[in-house]
Amino acid sequence: MVKRRASEGATTEIDGVPSRIVSRFLQWTLVCHPSGKAPLPPKEDRLEMSFIRAYFWPLFLLIFTLATTVVIPVTVYHYGGSLGRLWAETTLELFVQQIPRPTCTAAAILFGWTLIQGLLQELVPGAKIYGPPTPAGERPEYVDNGIKCWIITHVGWVILGPMTNAIPCGQLYPNMGSVITTANLFAVPFCVFLYWKGRVYPSSRDAVWTGIFPFDFFQGVELHPRLLNLNVKQLLNCRVSMMGWSLSHLCFAQYQYENGVLSSGMIVHVSLLVLYLFKFFWWEAGYFASIDIIHDRCGYYIVWGVLCWVPTCYFSPGFTLVEQPMYWPASTAAIVFAVGILALWVNYTADYQRQVARATDGNCLIWGRRPDLIRAEYTTSEGVTRKSLLLVSGYWSISRHFNYIPELTLALMWSLPANIQLALPWAYWGFLFFLLIDRSSRDDEKCREKYGKYWDEYCRRVPYKIIPYVY
Repeated sequence: MVKRRASEGATTEIDGVPSRIVSRFLQWTLVCHPSGKAPLPPKEDRLEMSFIRAYFWPLFLLIFTLATTVVIPVTVYHYGGSLGRLWAETTLELFVQQIPRPTCTAAAILFGWTLIQGLLQELVPGAKIYGPPTPAGERPEYVDNGIKCWIITHVGWVILGPMTNAIPCGQLYPNMGSVITTANLFAVPFCVFLYWKGRVYPSSRDAVWTGIFPFDFFQGVELHPRLLNLNVKQLLNCRVSMMGWSLSHLCFAQYQYENGVLSSGMIVHVSLLVLYLFKFFWWEAGYFASIDIIHDRCGYYIVWGVLCWVPTCYFSPGFTLVEQPMYWPASTAAIVFAVGILALWVNYTADYQRQVARATDGNCLIWGRRPDLIRAEYTTSEGVTRKSLLLVSGYWSISRHFNYIPELTLALMWSLPANIQLALPWAYWGFLFFLLIDRSSRDDEKCREKYGKYWDEYCRRVPYKIIPYVY
């Protein structure tokens, strides 16, 4: 039996076992903060939350997203990626029979992949870097070794797989449905564990919960949890999910090649996707300042999303392409690839403009001119005044979230090789479109709350969120 007093932080007594030993064990495994349990907000603050926001949306999205991760594999494997055929030809009994079952092979793929990426994150040399200050004034710590881990992972796939035949990468596609089902069986309980950890053993003072379980479970309690000294967001968001997105599509291409001819559509799709994810890891340090990291907490939305939603919705174009190949003329493939590369370059240079302006305090050139900056101030939850730079030059003078335009363009280019007569391959692009629209609004709200009059001035000078004269 565990007895724990919030006033004593992480002090624990377990049936006579010395509390010092238990505390050290918890500190090593859960990386708990000595401040103790996450505080429960005053009752009047909790009552301000509407029923729709507190209960309906979390439960609806949970059910809808879980169902989607079942529907997509069944549609791909049994109905050629056609939702119309699924609707017309299946029955409930047949659909249940066609749901991929969890397997030991799928579990080995998942846990082996997670273990490898965890070891690489911990052991590959890299500088310690810190993210933006949290609302409690803490600076989350990361290891800047993403590009090294990307190279090691992909070189290992290219060299060790064929040499040793120990990594049958071409067999990922036939097992992908079982991998998704098995991931669901792991991810949902893991989200429950993170909810419990955030309430009882938070890693920092930023843990917040409302006392409304559906909302807290969906949104998450901790902002930057750590386990076994690993930053959970960096491990799951970046290494397990994004690295897996890149490598799995090389495996899909290998499977298509082993079972026929590698199509031009698959070559374009995989090439653009892998280059995009290479750029992601090249810029991984910048990702730690994104809304996913600095605002969204580690709950179902983030954790289940990267473990289960990514390998279904995000994989939908490539997943469909494996057995529905697109054979383009070389000229068509070259044009689509070139537009994708241009979008990738614009996306990178837009991020670079903002990074170099902040790193040099404006002592640089953007489009041949000294950048125009708004020197904003904000106050942390602890009353500390800090400064930040808002860039009003280059791409960031066009719209406040200009980087979303090349992001959507690139995703469009790697989705085009899939069958345009099918809806399923466009699931990712449609999801990304609405995600970025929502994210631009959420980011504006948070920046207005954070920067106040400085953000109002920025919006006056850059009036459009994403597309000039449209939105």
